Amino acid sequence: MVSLPSLLPCILLALFLWALPGWLLARRLGQGRTAALALAPALGWATQTPAALAVAHLFGLSPVVIIGSAALVSLCALALPRTRDEAAFPLSALVFAGLLALVPMLGVLPKVTADGAIALASPIYDHAKIILIDEIAQNRAIPPANPVFGAGGAAGTVAYYYLWHFGAAELALLSGAQGWAADAAATWFTGFAALALVAGLAFRLNPSLSAPFLALLAASAGSLRPVLAALFGGARVDHVLEPASGLAGLLYQTSWSPHHVSSATACVIAVLLMARLRAGRCAGEATVLAGLIGLAAAAAFGSSLWVGGVTFALAGTAAALVLGLSPPPVGRLRFLAALAGAALVALALVAPLLMAQIHAAAARGSGMPVQMVPFPVLGPGWPQALRAVLDPLSYGLVLLPVEFPGVLFAGVVGFALVFTGRVAGRAEQQTARALGALVIVALAVSAALQSTVGENNDLGWRAVLPAVLVLAAFAGAALAAALSRAVETTRARTGLALLAAGLALIAIGLPDTLALARRNIAGEQSADGRTFASDPALWQAVRRHVGPQVRIASNPARLEKLTPWPINLSWALLSRRRSCFGGEEMALAFAPLSASARTDAAALFGRVFAGMGTAEDVATLRRTFGCDGIVVTPQDGAWTADPFVSSALYRLAEEKDGRWRIYVAREAAP
Repeated sequence: MVSLPSLLPCILLALFLWALPGWLLARRLGQGRTAALALAPALGWATQTPAALAVAHLFGLSPVVIIGSAALVSLCALALPRTRDEAAFPLSALVFAGLLALVPMLGVLPKVTADGAIALASPIYDHAKIILIDEIAQNRAIPPANPVFGAGGAAGTVAYYYLWHFGAAELALLSGAQGWAADAAATWFTGFAALALVAGLAFRLNPSLSAPFLALLAASAGSLRPVLAALFGGARVDHVLEPASGLAGLLYQTSWSPHHVSSATACVIAVLLMARLRAGRCAGEATVLAGLIGLAAAAAFGSSLWVGGVTFALAGTAAALVLGLSPPPVGRLRFLAALAGAALVALALVAPLLMAQIHAAAARGSGMPVQMVPFPVLGPGWPQALRAVLDPLSYGLVLLPVEFPGVLFAGVVGFALVFTGRVAGRAEQQTARALGALVIVALAVSAALQSTVGENNDLGWRAVLPAVLVLAAFAGAALAAALSRAVETTRARTGLALLAAGLALIAIGLPDTLALARRNIAGEQSADGRTFASDPALWQAVRRHVGPQVRIASNPARLEKLTPWPINLSWALLSRRRSCFGGEEMALAFAPLSASARTDAAALFGRVFAGMGTAEDVATLRRTFGCDGIVVTPQDGAWTADPFVSSALYRLAEEKDGRWRIYVAREAAP
C-alpha cells in the first residue's frame, strides 16, 4: 500500500523530470529566473511526456528513454534566443501552490483508522485506473496492453487517453514505486503545475507581489452551493437547480480527474506559445516553437479527449485566428506556416491513440460521441418546457456564478482591465486576446455540447477547465490592481469596492473548499475497510503464482462498499496484475465492447463468483476471456460453492486459512 517514503521520491523525480526542463525553456521565453519557475512545471510536463511517449513507441520504454526525452526537451531551450525579464516573482507563492495541491493528493491516499481499517476518500473511485500505471511500468510495452480486458487473454490495446498515466508510470519506473504512489505524486504535481501556472500568468499580467496570491485564492474557491444550502435549505436549492455534478472548481476536479486538469494546463501552455510565436521575428525560433506547440497540443489530447481533443480543437483554432488576424501584418504568414507545422507534429504524435479510439468507438457501436445538448441547469421546480428555453441562458447567468464565484466576476473584470490598457502592456494585451478566445469557446463547448460515450457528460464537465485556469489568473491581476488603487486617494473608493466584491465572492466559495479538504483528509469508513487493509498480502500471494502478463479473474463486485459506486478497488489499486474482465465500470472506459457484451460479461462473472456458475461458465472464463488465474475469497459466494475446485481446467496453487484460494490454469487443459 502507498506510504510516504514511497511517495516522496516520486515527487522529487516529477520536479526533476518536468519542472527542470520547463524552467530552462521558460527562461528563454521571456520569463525571469523566478517567474520561469511558475511556468516550468506545466511547460515541462506538456513537452516531456509526449516526447517520451513518441520515443518509447520507437525504442520501448526505459529509464534511458525517459531521461533522454527530458534532456532533448531541455536542449530545445538552446535554440531559442535569450530574452531579459528579471521581474521578481514571489517564490512564496509557489510554496502556497504546493500546499494547496496537497488537498487533491490527500484524496488519493489511504487513511488508517483507529481499529486498523482503511478509509478511502470518494475520488479514489476515479483513480482505479492506477492499474494502467502498473501495467505500463511493469511491462514497459508501448502502446500498453489493456489491463482490463483482452479477447481470449490477448494483450489488447488501450483506447483510453492515457498520457497522464504514462507520465505517472515514468515516475514509478524510475523510482521503483508502485502505481498507487506514482498516481498520488502525479496528482500533487498536476495540482501544483496548474496552480503555479495560474500564479505565474497573473504575475505576468500584473507584476505585483499580491497578484499571484490573489489568483491562487480565487482558483481555490469552490461552489456557492454549501452557502446557499445553509441559507435556503439543500432540498430547496436542489429543487431550483440541478444537483451538483462534475462541473466544479479546480481543486475538486484535480482530486477526481487530474488527467483532465493536466490537459487543460497543456491547452493554456499551447496558447501562450502561440502568442510568443506571433511576436517572434526569427525563423529558427519559429521552428522550435512550432515543435513545442505540437508537443503541448499532443499532451492535451493524450490526456483528455474532451479537453485536449474536442475543446482545444475549437478553442485553440479560435485563439490562433485571433493571433493571426491581429496586427501587425508582418510575420503573419510565418506564424500561420509554423502553426500548420505544429498541427502536423501534434497529429503525428497522437495518431496511434486517435486510431485506437476510432476503432474502439466502432467496436462499441455507441454512435456519435458528441451531441449538441444544452447543459442542464434548472431543477425540477421549473416546468420542463420552460427549462428547455431557459437552460442555455442560465448556464452563464446562474450556473457559472454559482460554481465559480471566485474566478468569474474578478476574471471578467481582469480581462476588461487588460483590454483597456489599465493593466499589463501591449504584448500582454495580444496574449490576453488569444486567452479570451480560449475562455469563450471553452465555456461555449461546455454549455452546448454533451459527450455520450460514458454515463457522465465528461465533455461538459471538463471543457470549463482551461477557462477556469485563465479566469483565475485574470482575477488575480484584477484584484491586485484593485488593491493598489485602494491605497490611492484618488481612486480609493473604486479600488475598495472591486477588492471587497472579489474577496467576498472568494470567501463564500471557501466553505466548499474546506469541505472538500476535510473529506479528502478523513476519507469515508466502510464495512469493507478492515478486509481491504489485509489485502496487500492476498495480492502478494497472487503475484507469486502468476506473472505480470497473465490475466486473472476476481470478483468484480468484491469490496464494493469501499466507494459510493461499486468497483473492485482491491484489484485495481493493489494487484499489479491484468484482469480478464475488470468489471463493467472499468470496461466502459477501457474495453472495446458493446453495451450488451459488457452486460453479458458482467452477468457471467457475477454468476460465477456468486457461487452459481456452471462448468460451462468456468470453461468460458478460460477459453473466451483467457483467465489463466483465479482468485476466490470469503467475500465471494464461490467460497462455499466453489466451481473451480472440481474443474479440469484449473489447479489449486495456494489456499490460505480462510483468506484466499488461488487457482492457475493447467498447462494441458482440454
